[in-house]
Amino acid sequence: MTVKKLYFLPAGHCYLDHSAINRNFTPGQLVELPVWSFLLETTDGPILIDTGMPDAFVNNPHYYKGTRREDLVVPNMTENDTIVSVLKRVGYHADDIQMVICSHLHLDHAGGNSHFRNTPILIQRDEYDAAMEDDDYSPPECRLPELQYQIIEGDHEVAPGINILFTPGHSPGHQSVLVTTEKSGPVLLTIDVAYTRENFENGVPFLSFDSELTSKSIQLTQELIKDIQPSIVFFGHDRDQAKECRTFPDFL
Repeated sequence: MTVKKLYFLPAGHCYLDHSAINRNFTPGQLVELPVWSFLLETTDGPILIDTGMPDAFVNNPHYYKGTRREDLVVPNMTENDTIVSVLKRVGYHADDIQMVICSHLHLDHAGGNSHFRNTPILIQRDEYDAAMEDDDYSPPECRLPELQYQIIEGDHEVAPGINILFTPGHSPGHQSVLVTTEKSGPVLLTIDVAYTRENFENGVPFLSFDSELTSKSIQLTQELIKDIQPSIVFFGHDRDQAKECRTFPDFL
């Protein structure tokens, strides 16, 4: 298998309290963060990384009203931001996807998993166990037990040019993805190992399941970057980086 193209696919936005981005801030102000999916076109067919937010979020900013997340998480999603619509713009249907790599089972990364009921979904054991044992972990669309999960533990080579990096901390079984394309060479999709470049480079604390694990994963990722010198290091919720990102139809 060879990775021919890597597409960055915008999948809406979500407002989070700014204390989630910087734990030094006092809660009370919302900031809008980008949500992403990533599509790999390979010689063996398309692979999707993350599926965005649930369809139930569409035109529903009050989804979390009456819950502990009210006023802390506010979806900003239209019909065009569902994973089915996102893929349609690229020329694919859900059934075309050969595999879904799920970085973790949070609301903005696994919400569209229900559209891939017959597709292998690659997930870490620690992430799967944490989500399935806790009804409050994320919306039900992110925790469907009947899907075709392919459970892995630790770093994993999916195929030449597609490497999973076990980077727990933000969530119990978070994983990042190192993709090597013909055009751009190594591209590191950190996903949520750090929300922003500031979190990653300056140690600014952000929302995490385990801050000690987060720091360790960031350090290991920084060491990897020094070793492989990727052409791009992409942070999943960095608003400044998102403004400069080349999205479909551009590719890496």
